[in-house]
Amino acid sequence: MNNTRTLTEGALLLALYTLMLLLAIFIPISTIVVYLFFILPFLLYSAKYSVKHSIILIIGAMIVSFIFGSFMALPIAIFFGTTGLMMGYGIRVKESKQIIFISSSIVFIANIILFFMVAAMFFSYNFMDELKDMFQTSINQYTDAMNMMGMTPPVEFQEQLNNMANLMTSMLPSILIGTAFISVIIIMSVNFPILKRLGVEVPKFQPFRRLTFPKSILWMYLIVLVLSIIFKFETDSYLHMAVINAGLILQTLLVIQGLSFIFFYCHLKKWSIAIPIIVVIFTFLLPIVLSIVRVLGIIDLGFNFRQRINQK
Repeated sequence: MNNTRTLTEGALLLALYTLMLLLAIFIPISTIVVYLFFILPFLLYSAKYSVKHSIILIIGAMIVSFIFGSFMALPIAIFFGTTGLMMGYGIRVKESKQIIFISSSIVFIANIILFFMVAAMFFSYNFMDELKDMFQTSINQYTDAMNMMGMTPPVEFQEQLNNMANLMTSMLPSILIGTAFISVIIIMSVNFPILKRLGVEVPKFQPFRRLTFPKSILWMYLIVLVLSIIFKFETDSYLHMAVINAGLILQTLLVIQGLSFIFFYCHLKKWSIAIPIIVVIFTFLLPIVLSIVRVLGIIDLGFNFRQRINQK
């Protein structure tokens, strides 16, 4: 009886995935909306049944993807299948929502890396080189347009554009990691309420004001900061890319720590929730506010600011 139910639900969810895939292929305008729900069949199935059964569903989805969309559609089944499997497994074993979010994001990032590796190995497609060429083409087109209008851009300005293009290329790993985390949080926000309506018990995030990172984040940030000051790495070197991306990721974590502290302090003082929300908005609009919030995050981590305030 249980096996029959497992197979029946698997078939129904595979049919749902097939329907969404066909919508994405034949009605391109629906792609953005459909992509939010591609994970749902795998998420629901793995939240209720074993990993073995979930892997069978993913294999079925890969076969369907290949039939209707050839090799180009295979990443859809792999991306959303494995990420949904990780999310659903976390729900089934009663993990916290934070752990589910982090583990699912890691799987999502691993899928991105795998996609780029396959593209480079089998299709000779180097995303980094393509991105550099795209930036350089845009700069050349802009320079040519300015020359045609009789306004030759200064050499310094062209150098700034080239440096910006190189920086954006170097920051690609951080951008991809950020994209993965944002994608996962959006997917969870959209699909978890649906699971709850279908009778699956889903965990909740702890309040943002309670979020705090390990102190090791602060030490890693200081090490990266010292390395960037002492050593001048070649622009195209892997060390340069590693230092830039590590610095950006760690700075982002410290900003999140600072914002969490602001929410904590406003809650402690029983101030309106509008105050920390306004701070969040200005943090992303004004660089000076961003720097202040980052310093708050450093102080909170380094000096146990919350604990000291609670003791008072």
